[in-house]
Amino acid sequence: MIENEKFDLIIEIEENEVTEELDEYIAIDKLEDKLNDYDQRFYIKESEFYNVFFVELMERNENTAMELAETSLKKNFEIIPIESVVSSQPEKILEKIVDTSKTKIKNGETFTIKCNIRGSKYIKTNKELFIDSINNELIKTGRKPDNTNPDWTIHIQVVGENTGISVVKNKSL
Repeated sequence: MIENEKFDLIIEIEENEVTEELDEYIAIDKLEDKLNDYDQRFYIKESEFYNVFFVELMERNENTAMELAETSLKKNFEIIPIESVVSSQPEKILEKIVDTSKTKIKNGETFTIKCNIRGSKYIKTNKELFIDSINNELIKTGRKPDNTNPDWTIHIQVVGENTGISVVKNKSL
């Protein structure tokens, strides 16, 4: 069995008016500069999808990943901190989400799911049906879906054969 890719962040570069080639190079330079500000050793890896990159932090620090997601980079990047990576098989994704949610989300707390599926080879159903199946399993465990004011956000990032998952507490308003 092939081991899953290892990464702590998924970065998607927002497209703009600049040529595609130049846009990607400038964006990666900005990302490297910001990561260097955090005195982190890291690898930036290309994915098989245009403008989507993985960042592996050499010293795993969940706080650093969360802080990076909230920096000025979010003007040009979508930055998603990742807690775990599983193969992009629906049953593996569901199992990991249910296990992680039971640990983090208390009975009666609410959640929403943000899902991005890149590549249809692994997830055969449409995104809405996939999210509904996860919602239904989490409801069985006492967690409640709420898309307007949730306590938690479950991020599911399917990137080809690897899926990054994180369950993040929403900040109080």
